[in-house]
Amino acid sequence: MMEIEQKRNYSYLPDLEREGRFLKNLPQPAEVGEKTWKEKLSPNNRVFYHQTLSSARHCAIFQESGDTPKDSLDVVLSSRYNHSDDLWHTKAQIYTQPETCGQATFRRLRNSVDSPAPKSQPLSHPLCIGGLTERISPHSVKLIHSGPHTPLTNPGYSRQTSDGNFFNY
Repeated sequence: MMEIEQKRNYSYLPDLEREGRFLKNLPQPAEVGEKTWKEKLSPNNRVFYHQTLSSARHCAIFQESGDTPKDSLDVVLSSRYNHSDDLWHTKAQIYTQPETCGQATFRRLRNSVDSPAPKSQPLSHPLCIGGLTERISPHSVKLIHSGPHTPLTNPGYSRQTSDGNFFNY
């Protein structure tokens, strides 16, 4: 499952694609840019063009999808409370919605846009997949545990202490 990260929406129009659709286009400022749309506008024009989540949802040309709760029963039914699992909870816990607790739903709580989260590598190590570059004999002396008293010669051979020549026992 791909994780979604929410980033701040700098646009004049909130992202409400999961909640419904606009029947007509809303008025937009002359220069539309990610963060620069409001720089050259007067304060009254900035307030006119900027839509909040609430103002966009209550706009006459916004048509909601069928998932939006219509009354208090729909709000309780869409909450996290489960009567068979939970017992004797307060009224606040009964009305707690899933998106308040961080679960992804169709509603948007803040003026944000979704972007896929960057994939993180655990422990900052890239995964290196490789094979054997050479075949080492299992009888090689270099495969044994090294230590100060381990001879680096083949089995049965040793070095002379006086001149370092090899000899066999």
